[in-house]
Amino acid sequence: MSVLTHGRRAVAVTAGTLAAALLATAAGLVAAAGGTAHADAAAVVLAQGDIDFVPQLADGRLDLRIADRTGATPVVREPSEVVLHVVPEAKESIISPVNPILGDGLYGWFLNGRHAKEIFALTPAWSGLAGARSVEVALDRSQGEGRFALYTFTEEMEGSDQEPVQHLNSEDSAYRSFALPQGPDRFAPTWGFAAEGVHRLTLTVSATLADGTKVSDTETLAVAVGSTDPTQVRPGDGSAPTPTPTTPTPSTPTPSAPTPTSTAPPAAHIIDDGHIDLAARPVEAGKLAFQIKEGTPQAPRWLEPDDVVIHVKPAAKRRITEAYDFLGTPGDPVWWLPSSQLAGLVWPGWNTEGFSASQVKGRITYRVDSLQGPGTLAIINDNSMDSTALVNSGDGLPDAFEHTAGSHSHSAWAFTKEGVYRTTFTVAATLADGTKLSDTATIAWAVGATDPTTVRPGQGTEPTAPSTAPPSGTPSATVTVSPPAPSFSASPPATGGASQGVSGSAGGTGNGDPATGGSATGGTADGRLASTGSSALLPIGLSIAAVCAGTVAFLAARRRREDETTPTTAH
Repeated sequence: MSVLTHGRRAVAVTAGTLAAALLATAAGLVAAAGGTAHADAAAVVLAQGDIDFVPQLADGRLDLRIADRTGATPVVREPSEVVLHVVPEAKESIISPVNPILGDGLYGWFLNGRHAKEIFALTPAWSGLAGARSVEVALDRSQGEGRFALYTFTEEMEGSDQEPVQHLNSEDSAYRSFALPQGPDRFAPTWGFAAEGVHRLTLTVSATLADGTKVSDTETLAVAVGSTDPTQVRPGDGSAPTPTPTTPTPSTPTPSAPTPTSTAPPAAHIIDDGHIDLAARPVEAGKLAFQIKEGTPQAPRWLEPDDVVIHVKPAAKRRITEAYDFLGTPGDPVWWLPSSQLAGLVWPGWNTEGFSASQVKGRITYRVDSLQGPGTLAIINDNSMDSTALVNSGDGLPDAFEHTAGSHSHSAWAFTKEGVYRTTFTVAATLADGTKLSDTATIAWAVGATDPTTVRPGQGTEPTAPSTAPPSGTPSATVTVSPPAPSFSASPPATGGASQGVSGSAGGTGNGDPATGGSATGGTADGRLASTGSSALLPIGLSIAAVCAGTVAFLAARRRREDETTPTTAH
């Protein structure tokens, strides 16, 4: 009580002490923001854009660094502090010239692969060391399931029946090192991985300098391949500690919220992988049924479209190429199911094998009557002989195409935005005796990151993106497109000059030479992104406010004490 009644000075002292403590805390946070990150900080994940592996000299010592140009500002990083992610979209079939390099598997995951221009992925390259006589890159060790290989195989090489040029191969001792080309151009071979999972590549870069001095550096690079979550992968050799959670555990249990009334959609049969057919099938009583065939030819399962949700996984994401610019701006994303099977994605085909050619007059017609969804749907007859848009909702519906009875085929499917789509099909045939048969049903699609378990099958009420043109009114409208040229990017074009990739300081100011420990604008001397200081603004503000409050309290207490000791004049 004495403090409350007689210790006005204590109030001022307490406020001043609090201000000093807050100021000291703020100063500590500012110092931490400007210094290096703690050893247990999360690794930087690089998954899309240009990076260069750059050998550099610093104080006579060789350092292998990564010039990271995946963001708005180039940053130089240590290989042991990053995790490269070979995204699921980088999966593609292993073509025959590459089979001896990656083994007998059907699929691999590739950076700078044949379809690199069509996907959102990393495009890694190597840069030489200026002034060196020679530079060699050696693969000391490769950890992880499946084979790793670094090789060059361009469109021109395939066209002239040349074999791929191997540089590194984890399973072949004949390819454990290669000479790094010296010059200003980026050297961008293909990185191939035969299996998903975590790979750790221990690389030694050795250089002979102009005066004959030999220098080297060894680094271990962590690579998360395919569906592996890169945020759960430790960088480097994996010895770095895993970050610990900082959220405190509540001391008292939190009462659970009442269970909401279930609004889950009716259970749907979800298909997200494997071969299916959209089939015109004869059924009892001389009718035609539009059904979905799933399973093997020996044990097929016939499903009603209104009971199914088809999931077009995020791994279907691609870039729109110039050959398909009717889908949107080239380079923009599209979720693409190819006309050839790619394991991990659903592979929809057309099936009229239930009707023989003698049973049907003419052909069987598939018509898309309407589309609900956030974007455009295109169904494309995509092969080397023909590349025609059978359906394009972007120029209006209905669209229809004919299919020979007693046959089976596949087309490519393209969705221009993520979300829920609903396609209403009418399948029709005229029998040899003139009887007309048809069936109409709606298929629900969950595209991209959309959770298929939350999607109601069949009809729905989602909003629909407006068409870019009114309906044509004719169910046979098609769009013809040019066949796409093969996409090779064994040497993808750099987004900046080679010198930019080496220095990492394009557009930077000040200490931007990574060879001397500097960084580009936005980076720190150790290669990390520079702190903006925003994390320290709040404690600084609080400390200033506390100092002001302490000063005011002190002056107020002093004023009150002076008032108490000054005689009062009677009126």
